[in-house]
Amino acid sequence: MPEEKLQRSKDLLGAAVGEEFLMMSIEKGSYFSLNSVGARIWELLENPLTVGELVIRLAEEYDVSPDTCRNEVETFLTALRERGMLN
Repeated sequence: MPEEKLQRSKDLLGAAVGEEFLMMSIEKGSYFSLNSVGARIWELLENPLTVGELVIRLAEEYDVSPDTCRNEVETFLTALRERGMLN
């Protein structure tokens, strides 16, 4: 069974501020802050990707094991999903 393609929500405004990336949901009246790795994942999710595709790219970029990367990415994506930040 192929993995589901994920993409970031288009309903959020965002901007880099120093070393963080801040996002705001006008609809929900809330804001979120991402560190540099979270911001990189957000950037990659501009186009639809599977978790596997994200893990391959990030494991190479950050020189981390695929298993560690997958665990961290899945945790982060769960948080995004719970906040309605993924399509």
